[in-house]
Amino acid sequence: MATPANEIRVPDAAPGSYQPDRPAGKLLQSQALHLREALVQQLQELSALLAVNPTTLKTEREVSLYVHRATAILHTHAAKPKRK
Repeated sequence: MATPANEIRVPDAAPGSYQPDRPAGKLLQSQALHLREALVQQLQELSALLAVNPTTLKTEREVSLYVHRATAILHTHAAKPKRK
């Protein structure tokens, strides 16, 4: 099965290496902060889009931009189709 060029493969952890009660290291904490920042960015984009009342859109350009922005957000959250 072919994989996209931007896919990052992460190997499975060695057995016994995951200790859920161990304090998190700096790398994990940093990753959590970066993920939160990405979520905040998504939330800001979504909030801005939801602030627009679609009934106020009058031109094809306005509607087209709205649809483009909305589908871009939705496609990032859509489930990937299963390959045969």
